[in-house]
Amino acid sequence: MRLGGQKCTPSHLHYLGGLNGEQQKNCRSAEEGHQGYPWISEREVFRDFIAFYALQLSVLTDPVHPERAEQLQKIKENYEAEELTAFSQTFLELAQTIERNIDQGVYEDLLGMAYNECGATNRALEQVFTPPDVARLMAQFVFGQPKELPSEGHFTLNDPTCGSGALLLAAAEQTAHNGYDTCEQLVIQASDVDICCVQMTYIQLALYGIPAVVVHGEVIAMKEYDRWYTPVYLWGKWVWRAPMPFGTVRNKSDEKLKMLDEPMYAACRQVEQLFRKKGETA
Repeated sequence: MRLGGQKCTPSHLHYLGGLNGEQQKNCRSAEEGHQGYPWISEREVFRDFIAFYALQLSVLTDPVHPERAEQLQKIKENYEAEELTAFSQTFLELAQTIERNIDQGVYEDLLGMAYNECGATNRALEQVFTPPDVARLMAQFVFGQPKELPSEGHFTLNDPTCGSGALLLAAAEQTAHNGYDTCEQLVIQASDVDICCVQMTYIQLALYGIPAVVVHGEVIAMKEYDRWYTPVYLWGKWVWRAPMPFGTVRNKSDEKLKMLDEPMYAACRQVEQLFRKKGETA
């Protein structure tokens, strides 16, 4: 790939290098004899990077959405081996930064800052992200005083227009500061109409180890296109403890997940469907 006006490898993109607070070197000019390559903007590379690792995390952990392996392969085919290596190096930097943040009790919206820096915002949606300091201030207003744990044993947060997850991460940070375990005593539902925002939130909640369901959908119309389960949500069997409906009907992905997890539930659902079909034909 060639970045507009530059020879592009994703590790050289300054907005991704900013994840560890350092500016990367500028890419070489494309006029240096590199002709005949496809061109791609910084915005597109960033969105591909996000999609690539959201899909990869999902393929590795989520048994409900096997079709994402094919989507992942399509993105991979657009990049050369050295560029995919650069993707890996950048994601490793992101994961290591988040690991350090967790050790320090910090839940920072790293991808949101990079998203804004590189101009990847969806202009048609007129996106405006909440600044991290404002998000933390709002979290302190709501969660500043430690609250008693609900009877179900966990707090539930919902952000219907999550962006990159800044508000949710700030709330998780405050919850951790209040002495609660964000892996066991917090569960999140997030949603957004922009798939890149959905995937950014999914990646960050996954890496911060927070059980969550991130929905790609339109909250006003209550229309869901897809959903993303963080690994901790799957491993902790949160679909039984805190299912996250998006509307009034059973969610198909949740039902598939339950049937894969519990054979007896699958058998009961099959019997239920059989009787329903017989009733419809009677």
